[in-house]
Amino acid sequence: MFDRITYKKNARKQLKGRWGLPILLVILIAAITSMVAMPSKVMDEATVLTETQYLAYSVLSLVSICIEGILTVAAAYVCLRMTQTTEKLQFNTFLTGLENWLSGVLGMLWYSLWVFLWSLLFIIPGIIKSIAYSQMFFILAENPGIGVRKAMQISKVITQGHKGDLFIMGLSFLGWLILCTLTLGIGLLWLCPYVELSFANAYLGLKNMAIMTNKISPADFAPAE
Repeated sequence: MFDRITYKKNARKQLKGRWGLPILLVILIAAITSMVAMPSKVMDEATVLTETQYLAYSVLSLVSICIEGILTVAAAYVCLRMTQTTEKLQFNTFLTGLENWLSGVLGMLWYSLWVFLWSLLFIIPGIIKSIAYSQMFFILAENPGIGVRKAMQISKVITQGHKGDLFIMGLSFLGWLILCTLTLGIGLLWLCPYVELSFANAYLGLKNMAIMTNKISPADFAPAE
């Protein structure tokens, strides 16, 4: 059974006394993504782009997606490590997650491509597929070398029958998000780790349920040949 209350409760326990690294990563990732996105935002404000500017805009957008993928997989790795130990994690845990950078790049490109293609049909199919593929970043972080196609397929399997649960779980943080706006965004330093760790627990729950119901087996997580 998908138990979002337990996943969120476990996240609060796992963060207790260990907020330092998660908050640092929120600041670091926000700073990096802002710097990468800045040139694109400047071009967005331009009324007319020359051919060269449009090419530069496309390249910058691609670079932004790649960096987002690297950071997403590294952050997922940190979250999964926090579920596995009660010790305070050091910054080198994040650096270890960055070693899986290629999976992050390929994973985000593959994810973005398929969500974009499904969104061309209509926004709702795009949302549904984005949820179906959402677990692939935890899979890539937990299983280096598994391959993005295989990770996406496993994500689709373990989210079968639970996409609505994941959507509702996301909505359950809406109240906290509104409160964060009243703090001028400062509250996000605590909300983001809480959300990410809650979804890491949800991933582990989905994975275990899928294995117990024989939808997948532990052997499916072996590196792609």
